[in-house]
Amino acid sequence: MAKLLKYDALGNPTGVSVDPSEDPTIYSDSVVGDSSVGKIKISRAEANRLLTRELVLLRELRRRQCTRSFYEFVLDAFRALYLEDVLVPNWHIRYLCDEVIQPAVMRVIAGKRKQKDIIINIPPRSLKSFICTVCLPAWAWVHKPSLKFIGTSYSGDLSLKHNIMTKEILTTPWYQNNWGKHVQLASTLNTKEYFETTMRGFRTCTSTGGAVTGTGGDIIIVDDPINPRRAESTVERESANRYFDTSLTTRLDKPGIGLVIVVMQRLHQYDLTGHLLKKASEKYQHVCIPAELTETLHPPELADFYSEDGLFFPARFSRAWLESMKVDMGSREYSGQMLQSPKIEGGGIVQASWFKRFRMAEINESTIRWNFVADTAYTEKKVNDPSAIMSYGSDANGNVYIRAFSRVYHELPKLVRHIKTFTGQNGYTNRSRIYIEPKASGLSAIQQLRYSTRLNIVIDDPPKDDKVSRISDVSAMIEAGRVYLLDDAHWVDDFLEEVEVFPNGKHDEAIDLLSMALKKVDRKTRQSRLKYTFYKKNE
Repeated sequence: MAKLLKYDALGNPTGVSVDPSEDPTIYSDSVVGDSSVGKIKISRAEANRLLTRELVLLRELRRRQCTRSFYEFVLDAFRALYLEDVLVPNWHIRYLCDEVIQPAVMRVIAGKRKQKDIIINIPPRSLKSFICTVCLPAWAWVHKPSLKFIGTSYSGDLSLKHNIMTKEILTTPWYQNNWGKHVQLASTLNTKEYFETTMRGFRTCTSTGGAVTGTGGDIIIVDDPINPRRAESTVERESANRYFDTSLTTRLDKPGIGLVIVVMQRLHQYDLTGHLLKKASEKYQHVCIPAELTETLHPPELADFYSEDGLFFPARFSRAWLESMKVDMGSREYSGQMLQSPKIEGGGIVQASWFKRFRMAEINESTIRWNFVADTAYTEKKVNDPSAIMSYGSDANGNVYIRAFSRVYHELPKLVRHIKTFTGQNGYTNRSRIYIEPKASGLSAIQQLRYSTRLNIVIDDPPKDDKVSRISDVSAMIEAGRVYLLDDAHWVDDFLEEVEVFPNGKHDEAIDLLSMALKKVDRKTRQSRLKYTFYKKNE
């Protein structure tokens, strides 16, 4: 008696044979059915033939499903690559595959002009790399083996790992049985870093800042362009952004057709996602999926897929697990990597909603002395830090009124003229003072201002604590509603944005000046209260 091979759920032979007589659940000596006209018998050989044919048809059906659907391909590729692991399903997998990636890739294959590239922000451990970076080339080659892929990450080792995983999918029995005759690797130019198909398609990998000269592609996949541990570094962020602008995007063979996919967690206000959206948001299909339902979700209609508890992936990221991650990661990293927000949810150290507004007509200017704090850098180069100056005053109750704020990129002579003009337009009198810290450029600015103007320049005490500590010391004044901003002033929105995203923002001049001003008012208020209390006690 001939033995048949057993097949797994994908229709692939398991390599284990079985004797039909030993497994009556599959078939028996005969298949008998009762009917009004009698009994129908099928021989064992015929049963074996029908079963084999059915398994072959099921396997072909599944192959066609995976060919047509990137989502189905991803499910089976996971099983083929991770034989002992179980993929935990969630709505985002189908959404990214069916609604975002597959339509864009099929457009490239059809040679149609593109409308947008893709940016995907999603928490780590959500299969983002497996879907977008590992599986995509293997599935796309089923449709067009000549497609060219360039993959990049912040680390050369990480990029190489993704390259190797794609190659491992191609060499699995599952892939070979289904598409091995159609997608074949070339015997030459076949390394871990770079491999080709026999149709001259290829997948290559590099890292942020790595050489891609001479290499052109159809699809560029940028997966985590910056190391989360280095996201606070301005040099690292700007290097990643510049590399994307000047190197990667020039590598598309057909810029009007080729596709760029950026997939990452948000790490900073001006990380690559922030950089691209600020520069040209209309050029990108932006998908932002936070671990908890927050206002960062995009597109907003995805809220329908979140659980009743407001969780994106409750089977994997439970409420208890997320709470533990807040402790382990810290609020800043949790906000970026898990909530996809470069600022702490609800505000950072200082929240914009804490500030109040005032109009000049509402205050008695005769009782307020307008002082100024300045942070000088004197440079015309916008890649460097700007100079900033702020006008503020306080009343007898310790309320602080911020009248004006200015940020400029000027060299020293022009900066001196700007300070003179700014102070003259914003309440300067002979009673006013202009405080400047004696840091590197500050001393030169102080000397020049004293020499060329009659302004009351005061050398401020050098800061002893870091910026976070300084703003934290005075944040209670803002939270208590004692700090007012000039209503409808043109600078207010930028000022509030900078303050609220601190310490994850690009600039911190507003924070520096706010800390300087509030510290002086707070010290003055406490001294006045002390004198008043002492006087009353001895009256």
